[in-house]
Amino acid sequence: MEKVTKRWATFWAPGAFVGENWQVPVESMDPYAVVWPDNAYAFVLCEREDIVDGGKTYQGTVNSGGTEPQWYYHPDSKVETLEQVKANPSAKQTLISNMECNGWDQIIWTRWGTWPQPFNPAHMTVLERRTA
Repeated sequence: MEKVTKRWATFWAPGAFVGENWQVPVESMDPYAVVWPDNAYAFVLCEREDIVDGGKTYQGTVNSGGTEPQWYYHPDSKVETLEQVKANPSAKQTLISNMECNGWDQIIWTRWGTWPQPFNPAHMTVLERRTA
């Protein structure tokens, strides 16, 4: 019997109506070690310990940072407050109304300046740009 640790990133990209996602194996839980696909704006890191016993694998529980997983956004993403959104010429009245009606203090624009979503700093991080 042996323990095997599985790690992966679940990437998110804009879709026609809802976000699309897919999983890619990763070696580390370090968000800065993840290689960004061209079409992804965010990812969640997950880890699971499996038990292999003979020819059978028993999957453990997925750990993605607690009850609310930690989302990592591309460094080109931008967080804005309601006041900043009101002053942003790219923002539509629908977004402003959604922020006001839903009590969203902040939203995040994807790396392309599109696809605004509610932003919660407790479980969302915009990664810093790092050069090699």
